Amino acid sequence: MKNVHVQRYSDVNKQLWDDFVSQAEVHSILFYRDFIEYHGDRFTDYSLMVLQENKLIAIMPANIDADNILHSHQGLSYGGLLFKPFASFQIRLRAYLFILQFLETHNVYDLRLKEIPSCYANGGSNRLIFQWLSATCVRTDIYSYIPKAAYKKPNRNRLRHLEKINNTNIEVRSTESYLEFWENILIPNLKKRFDVSPVHTVAEIGGLANHFNKQIRLYGVYEGGSIRAGVVLFIHRDVVHAQYSAGDDGRSDGTLDYLLDFVIRKYNTSKTFSFGTSSEDVGERLNGGLLYWKESFRTVNDVQQFHHIKTVNHTKLIDRIR
Repeated sequence: MKNVHVQRYSDVNKQLWDDFVSQAEVHSILFYRDFIEYHGDRFTDYSLMVLQENKLIAIMPANIDADNILHSHQGLSYGGLLFKPFASFQIRLRAYLFILQFLETHNVYDLRLKEIPSCYANGGSNRLIFQWLSATCVRTDIYSYIPKAAYKKPNRNRLRHLEKINNTNIEVRSTESYLEFWENILIPNLKKRFDVSPVHTVAEIGGLANHFNKQIRLYGVYEGGSIRAGVVLFIHRDVVHAQYSAGDDGRSDGTLDYLLDFVIRKYNTSKTFSFGTSSEDVGERLNGGLLYWKESFRTVNDVQQFHHIKTVNHTKLIDRIR
């Protein structure tokens, strides 16, 4: 590969970057600049672009911390290098080589990556590169999803919950009432069950949903005009991810199960349906109840790994390339 160079992203590259994301082999709204930058006040952006003869061939959303460690990306659920479909292994290998060389030259000696989950793309070749780079796997989370067009029905216990709904006066509909869902359902539910808060404030999710109005959707179960359960979906090209899901204190009557069954049936015919992780304490502990609930919808379980790479290890790739 001749005439290759790496440069940091700047605002003048926004259209070029977003066009690349729209065509990338892994499509995720998380990689568009408007998503990356919604929390730009929390992170120092250090996103990178790999160009060959001024043609963009790879990008890496990233931020740098106070210790001069590069992360891809602390504000995103997953990341790493993105390529266009059918990029050769040689291109992938050399892109990592050039990026690590660039980082070392700029006195950045540590790179930390969160793998893109396998339901978005096959990351097998990345793991070979990580092995050659002597990367350290520092965390492994369990990750659940339903493969495209695989959903038929949930397990027997979940079906019993769904049967409770048949004769009740409820309605499932798409809504923009994020404030109602956040304050009445999501925040109290997460606090009570997991002692955590939503990653996004209601203002942040509302702003993102306004910008990505076709890709971020809230569905709610309503009874008597009041919301009983909700799910926020991030809708990518090939994957639909349930970013948030919660029900009220009466969830034992099956309202949340009914809602998930509804949205899975709506989207799984054409897209993989992602439930995300059930790991806690940086991957050291499993939330068994949460995982069982996901598995009751007949999910497949895989893992998402986190890697630390020393940028000086780019030298380990040179002899791998003939």
